[in-house]
Amino acid sequence: MKSIDLDTLPTLAVKHLHDRWIELGISKEPPHFKQALVRGIAWHIQQKKYGGMDAQTRRLLKAAIRNASASISKNRLTAKRKRRKSIRLRTGTALVRTWHGRKHQVTVLDDGKRFHYRQNVYASLSEIARDITGTRWSGPRFFGLKKIKGVT
Repeated sequence: MKSIDLDTLPTLAVKHLHDRWIELGISKEPPHFKQALVRGIAWHIQQKKYGGMDAQTRRLLKAAIRNASASISKNRLTAKRKRRKSIRLRTGTALVRTWHGRKHQVTVLDDGKRFHYRQNVYASLSEIARDITGTRWSGPRFFGLKKIKGVT
């Protein structure tokens, strides 16, 4: 096996980095991005030279990852709930949308918990949007209740 200099890793072509990855015997599939290849190879070289993490450090790192994942998931869920609460529809509100030249009118029931469209009652606007278009849509976006990012 050739000696690999950490300073020259970033200057190597991706093909050569893949070859180095295999020479090191790294069991994972090599990443497709050059920067990830360089970092992975450098980490493995240093691990062989200086040793890996001790058991306590590995446990602490795994616990930190679990806590961070749980925190991120909780934050995303909270953000979704906040977004959902921002759309409040009163019973009797009429939502109108023209799609391919046809006018579609939906009546809000139970303060936005159910919707009436063409003699049927639906649990969500997304179900109605799918019936109208034949594809999956965000119902609130389809009926103009949500702004599209980047469009004013």
